[in-house]
Amino acid sequence: MANKNPQVIVTGASSGIGRATAIELAKQGYDVHLIGRNQERLARVQQETTFGDVVSYPYQLELTDKAAVKKTFDQIIKQFGPIAGLVNSAGIFSVTDVTNYDDPTWSKIMNVNFFGTLYPTLALLPQLYAQGFGSVVNITSVDAFDGIQDYSAYSASKGAVTSLTKTLAIESAKHNVRVNAIVPGVTDTEMTHDRIQENLAKYQAKVPLGRAAQANEVAKPIVFLVSDGATYITGQNVHVNGGWRLA
Repeated sequence: MANKNPQVIVTGASSGIGRATAIELAKQGYDVHLIGRNQERLARVQQETTFGDVVSYPYQLELTDKAAVKKTFDQIIKQFGPIAGLVNSAGIFSVTDVTNYDDPTWSKIMNVNFFGTLYPTLALLPQLYAQGFGSVVNITSVDAFDGIQDYSAYSASKGAVTSLTKTLAIESAKHNVRVNAIVPGVTDTEMTHDRIQENLAKYQAKVPLGRAAQANEVAKPIVFLVSDGATYITGQNVHVNGGWRLA
């Protein structure tokens, strides 16, 4: 099937940074394939990202189900390929008790944040390699670099994504496929809003720009990394954090 518009897949597209990225991609003329777990939210995002000659397509999918991910991505590739890019935005954020050996949070967070990034990437890379171009953008966190009290599993999962990004960039370069990561700082989304409000004074003091990011402020650099404006950028961790690491 020939498509006039370039095709991009966005995971975690039903809310937060993923939703904002899908909207920004649509504004730039990309058709967006929306991956998420909440069908009702995906339908709303589909409405927000379908206008003019731009079309989006929702897929309800559990990213920790490796077989289901492969099946869905094969379907997208068969019907819509070539694919210009993949944005791995799905993730969860939760407190971890490091003294509890049986804490199930570790497995849950690693499955969603790491394997939920790995499985879509592995499903798409053969197509990107075959077509000889494409961009993968992962979402990590400043916590992968600085750590964060009580969120050891989250930090570790994002550290794993950071390392994966660098290695895949090296391995993919010979196929003209780029792999980068966006590193958000404090970003006001549904997942983080309450925590930000509870610690507002601390974050205002820590961030030189004095505020949390809005999701669309993180989405715009993601879209840049997907685009032809970034054809010589790979293996990078692009920090979008208001100067967090300068303070």
